[in-house]
Amino acid sequence: MKKTICVFLFIPFLLTGCVEKEVLDDINLVTALAFDSADDNKILGTVNYNVYLQDQPVEDKQMVHQSELSRELIEDMQKQSSHPLVLGKLQIVLFGDSLVKSGINEQVDTLQREPSISERLLLVVARGEAKDILGADFSPLGASEFLTNLILHNKTELDVPRSNLHLFLHQYYSKGQDPYLPILKRTDNNIKIDGLALFHNEKFVDDIPNEKLFFFKVLSDQYTNGSHRLVLPESKEQAGIKSISSSRKFKLISTNPCKIEISIRIEGFITEYTGNKITQKTINEAEKTFEEEINKETLALFEQFKEHKIDPLGIGNEIESRSRNFKIDEWRDKIADLEIDIKSKAIITETGVID
Repeated sequence: MKKTICVFLFIPFLLTGCVEKEVLDDINLVTALAFDSADDNKILGTVNYNVYLQDQPVEDKQMVHQSELSRELIEDMQKQSSHPLVLGKLQIVLFGDSLVKSGINEQVDTLQREPSISERLLLVVARGEAKDILGADFSPLGASEFLTNLILHNKTELDVPRSNLHLFLHQYYSKGQDPYLPILKRTDNNIKIDGLALFHNEKFVDDIPNEKLFFFKVLSDQYTNGSHRLVLPESKEQAGIKSISSSRKFKLISTNPCKIEISIRIEGFITEYTGNKITQKTINEAEKTFEEEINKETLALFEQFKEHKIDPLGIGNEIESRSRNFKIDEWRDKIADLEIDIKSKAIITETGVID
């Protein structure tokens, strides 16, 4: 019995010896990666990596290389690096807009085949060249931490819908949905969210501007702490709606022609109002205005999707899950004829003092 116990106590030490160790001083941790189009059908890759020096802050350094294949970029960069480039801490990948317009199938395939890369990796489209965004001054945070924080807090608190490598791959390989990714833009040394990129398979075909992202997120996601500004048509006053929560339900009406009903429920409270007093009439007007705006803007988004025959909301998947006779392989040809009925309900639950 004692011998058995000793054997089991000794096993963890044996296993510890089998684990591959990587000392921070001996590696370069790649935290951000950018892909751009280059001349002669080549891909320009830019990596930002952390260098750890004793008793000094983490240093953000950059390396650039061109190659015909994305998977060869890191291999070629390894030959230029003083220490091994390790992708296990990669947080964000950016694609230049000229590249995404021609398609990013190869780059996405390279990312999904790398076992050390997390499925929660953030993917982003850049206005212009992606390398220019990584070249901005992000001190003291560094590129990956700043850009990751920028995207994540806009997803949690504002209008950017959820997206990452896992969700992109799910949408990309689905016959009933197309991918979408947030867009970043650099102005001088400032980086900001600049809309949402819409894809047809692997190609960037259109985008949604910032001012319309609220309505896309109402359709695609659930708000838990959003905000929106209303202009009340009768009084011409403005009302700021905060702590918005939302939900939506799909209902299949028919498959020939394809017709669906989407019910949207919005709740929030007025925190700002340009008028003198908030009355029950004010609340009623705000609720009605909110509902009309949601109906109008969401239907406009669907017209945009139908024009490009894209389905970023996964309507095809929703119909397939509700109808045995629906042929998902024919969905792309039916998108342009899709009929949509939006039913929205806005509820203002709190306003402070009501007269």
